[in-house]
Amino acid sequence: MIKSFSATTREIDDPQVAVAEVLAALDLDNNLLKNSLAIVFCYPDFEETGVLKAVCDALPFDSIGSTTCLCATGDDCDQLMLLVTVLTSDDCDFKTSLIPIDEKYEQSIEFSLSELLSRPGDKPSLFLGYLPLIYRISGDMILAAIDRATCSIPFFGMLATDNTPDFTDSKTIYNGEAFREAVALGALCGNVKFSFKVASIDEKKARKQKAIITKSDGAILIGVNGKPALEYLEEIGMKKNELVTGIIPIIVDHGDGTKPIIRDIYAITPEGYAICGGTMPEGATLSIGRLDVEDVLSTTEEIMKTFAERDCTILSYSCVARYYMLGANIKAEADKVKEASIEAKYQFVYSGGEICPLVDADGKLKNYSHSYTNVFCKLS
Repeated sequence: MIKSFSATTREIDDPQVAVAEVLAALDLDNNLLKNSLAIVFCYPDFEETGVLKAVCDALPFDSIGSTTCLCATGDDCDQLMLLVTVLTSDDCDFKTSLIPIDEKYEQSIEFSLSELLSRPGDKPSLFLGYLPLIYRISGDMILAAIDRATCSIPFFGMLATDNTPDFTDSKTIYNGEAFREAVALGALCGNVKFSFKVASIDEKKARKQKAIITKSDGAILIGVNGKPALEYLEEIGMKKNELVTGIIPIIVDHGDGTKPIIRDIYAITPEGYAICGGTMPEGATLSIGRLDVEDVLSTTEEIMKTFAERDCTILSYSCVARYYMLGANIKAEADKVKEASIEAKYQFVYSGGEICPLVDADGKLKNYSHSYTNVFCKLS
């Protein structure tokens, strides 16, 4: 069984004050079980002032996580905040790894995970992972390499994000150090009970026109219905400048019985190809969705009301596009999580992309990256 407890600080300038505040709230002497792992999120400035490293150095166990633009737990929710959630257990063990991501990322992933899987103890039942947001190597590409190296062990997590327009300050966190191009990975082994949910776009609001992806290269959408991607999208009323604003969700149905995946478009190439936030497999069905404030709040509330239960821990990672959709009311989705959490412990964080398994037609879990979603992992 896994239990959790959390602490927050808004002290961004003085590391000693921040450490004292976090440790007092965590009360480690009275709350820790045999094995523990910290999941840490913060606004990027906490790294620059040394507060992030000081807090993580004060913890007697490993920490993983990432930067974000807003996080929440219990009664605390803010942008300029650092959040520490401790997972602790007597019958679950935690292993961690930092994996550099560069042009040889596949070899790095294979080597690092081979080393992790060879360590003494039980085989991991679940991975919690925090991925870098770098356009040349997408989250999908990293996830696919992890899947190959682990034979598709369930993986839940997110891509780092921040408060900048192009996410250049987004970093992953490993033991207090922040990395622009690395995966911070945690493996949960032993008696691990988990389940997943995904709050996504209401498919009833999707456009009725459906098309077939006829040519692609990984996350690059090249052809739709035999035409260049941009040509097709403009034919159905999309404008080039709208497509890269982050408000036009692309719904992709893989046709394998899993829930459709939502993708966003990062850029349009001079050739008229769309660079997307995840793999666009040839033969999949494509349609255009719509996201509004009502969808953001209602889908999150619906999941939490049916998912939360006493004494469980819920990790809730919501796409930064949903955050932008809220306008000035930036805490509205976090408030829905809090209201529906009942007696569950939770952390709510905005992400640059979400990773959560889905159940396929055969009842098996398959790992997928998502966009425009709020993904949930329940640990108990």
